[in-house]
Amino acid sequence: MIDQTEIRHIYLVGGSLTDWRKEGERFLQLARFVKQANTRGIPVALGSGAIPDDLIAQFHAEQLVQYVCFNLEMWSEPLFAKVSPGKNRYVGYQRWIEALETAVRHWGRGNVYSAMVAGIELEPEHGMEWEEAARTALEGAEDLCSRGIIPIYSLVWPVGGRQRADYHARIRSYFETLSTGYAAIRQRHGLAVSDGFMCHRCAYMQLECDIDRASALVAA
Repeated sequence: MIDQTEIRHIYLVGGSLTDWRKEGERFLQLARFVKQANTRGIPVALGSGAIPDDLIAQFHAEQLVQYVCFNLEMWSEPLFAKVSPGKNRYVGYQRWIEALETAVRHWGRGNVYSAMVAGIELEPEHGMEWEEAARTALEGAEDLCSRGIIPIYSLVWPVGGRQRADYHARIRSYFETLSTGYAAIRQRHGLAVSDGFMCHRCAYMQLECDIDRASALVAA
């Protein structure tokens, strides 16, 4: 397939196991097969869940991937426990962040990512107004970027309708505030989304690539 079409990135993903070591071993096997087939040297990202430190080191030692993306989904431990109960139960919030930090030690700042679900804090069960939700998300962006980790925000896609007439206005205000504030955070920490990980032509619900690209064009 890679000889028949233009492929810019390979992202290894495929669900999660409740045992993070078994998950890491499964992705090691997958990454080894991909490396054999990837004769063109297309950049590869590891999109497993957080895995133990020794397995992270093995991925790096074998040069199986160029990027790592362990998806935290949500900033703040209480929200993480609500939004991602399985991840919280089988790995845990602090251990997830520690795995991201381990990846940074191996691949360096700016090569480690974490997908986040932007706007899920506005769901009724969380009881947050958009201002508080945006502030929490930006605090997370600041903290992660300070560790060399780049969060990637995908706007939540609510299931079903919303009874509150102002829902769309609230989530738009939230996402605009987050996107603008986060762009400034990335710039302050000298971080930008790598074209090898995700480019503006393949981003779906993420704005970081377009914002970084526009900033680079203005700077040039």
